[in-house]
Amino acid sequence: MLVKIRSKGAEMTGIEVLDLSLAGCMVRWRGWRVQDQQRVLISFPALTNLPATILWSEDDRLGLEFERPLHEAVYEHLASGYRIG
Repeated sequence: MLVKIRSKGAEMTGIEVLDLSLAGCMVRWRGWRVQDQQRVLISFPALTNLPATILWSEDDRLGLEFERPLHEAVYEHLASGYRIG
């Protein structure tokens, strides 16, 4: 699944989601420099501008925590409609 991430006027598209949970996600990152605790907006297919915080970054991966956990039905829709991993 590919998402879009925005922060401070910058936007990156085509970001690959490697793992997804109700609380957050891990993405493959090849974008601008980021900092832990930086706030971003992540847009999933049919789900836009979901506020999240960067918890960690390592090599080409980022761990994001959603401001509010995904509703289980939304999570199931995303997880079943797209191959993650």
